[in-house]
Amino acid sequence: MKLSSKQFTTALLSLMAAFVFSTVNATDAPTFYADALPVFQKNCVACHQQDGPSVGGIFAPMPLDNFEQAKIWAPMIKNALITNYMPPWGAHERHRGQFKGERYMDQNEKDLLIAWVDAGAPEGEEAEATSSGGLVANGAGTTLPESGWWIGDPDLVVGFDQEVYVPDEVMDWQPTIQMPVAEGAHENPKWIAKAELAPGGPWVHHIVSSHMGVGVPGRGPFTYPEGWGVLLPEDPFITVNMHYHKNPGEGTAVNDLTKAGFKFYEDGDVIDHVVETNLLPHRGWTIPAGDPSFEVNNTYAIDEDIFLLSMGPHMHYRGKAMRYELEYPDGEREVLLWVPDYDFNWQFLYEYETPKFIPSGSTMHMSWWFDNSEGNRFNPDPTQDVVYGPETTDEMANARIYYAPTTPRGIVVGEPIPVDVLETAREEDMVRRERSNLFDPASNDFSWLTEDSP
Repeated sequence: MKLSSKQFTTALLSLMAAFVFSTVNATDAPTFYADALPVFQKNCVACHQQDGPSVGGIFAPMPLDNFEQAKIWAPMIKNALITNYMPPWGAHERHRGQFKGERYMDQNEKDLLIAWVDAGAPEGEEAEATSSGGLVANGAGTTLPESGWWIGDPDLVVGFDQEVYVPDEVMDWQPTIQMPVAEGAHENPKWIAKAELAPGGPWVHHIVSSHMGVGVPGRGPFTYPEGWGVLLPEDPFITVNMHYHKNPGEGTAVNDLTKAGFKFYEDGDVIDHVVETNLLPHRGWTIPAGDPSFEVNNTYAIDEDIFLLSMGPHMHYRGKAMRYELEYPDGEREVLLWVPDYDFNWQFLYEYETPKFIPSGSTMHMSWWFDNSEGNRFNPDPTQDVVYGPETTDEMANARIYYAPTTPRGIVVGEPIPVDVLETAREEDMVRRERSNLFDPASNDFSWLTEDSP
């Protein structure tokens, strides 16, 4: 077919326009060093770096400040952004600016990274990285200190007497184990300023400690605000409830040697607020088999003026969403925390930038939602009714809070400790001694693996 002069001219102009458009697109496409790297530095490399930190026993699988690695993982990066799987942070956007260490990523940053992936993840010029503004990652630091502890050199380190053997057959196991204090290492009560749990490996899903808070994926060291603290009495009974989770089978056994470190306040420091905690567990319910959105509700009365330091919702694999709501004495209600897409694999402690005042006479309303249907890909068994219990295949509805009375105590570290504070710390330790069902690592008794469940 022969084109007329006008048709040829039109076709030529169209081809030129298409070429110019594609050239402009290629020229304008984001590059790793000029565009993607600053976003990764701001939002991701606190975890995603070479030899990055262990957060609750979980390690980021690749460094994102390395072009070759980022390019290989580019399709997965796009998928994680589109599905909001990354960056991990459960609190709704409405809470932006309220909590420490928040991990919100702006939509324009997500769009930029997706555009970079769609363009083929171009590298660009390494020299362009110097013009990115020198952004640094969120978090306390991006390089583990030489001490091996994010809190710095601990004043006290404790751990298991000997390694804990997790046999081949174990998939899910939650023993409570004591971490004894070496003789002479802690002879007098001390005020805890920071505490850090160091999991032995990625098979440690989470840890619940008697004095160190909770260690779970995504949660770093527990650092109290200045003037806030917990008293560690002399001869403390330090325990950890370990949650081991791995694939069972021949050759999968591991030995764990989890440790913990403490930093204490120094003489002359002032403790105004003695931190208290309450798990606020709710039991007595049954989640029907197949129910896609089972709701559980509970309340907690506030009988004195307090400062609320933080909140830590906890459910298992059927956990779907969780809400803390406060009803003030005058009837006004405020949502303190809304987690619309709870993920058992990423549990956070939401700590206020500034502790929140809650007046006496207020009521905390807590609501949990569970998905026990086939549509929940993490559901262990959608054909089973589910009740409250410690196993991962059970469920929990907990709403842990950390708080303190508002009246300043003015306790000077190094001077005599108020009798009520010392007695309370000792009594709590005594209760733990009496009630703890400890696993002895030296016993090598794993008969429970073959016992029939009751």
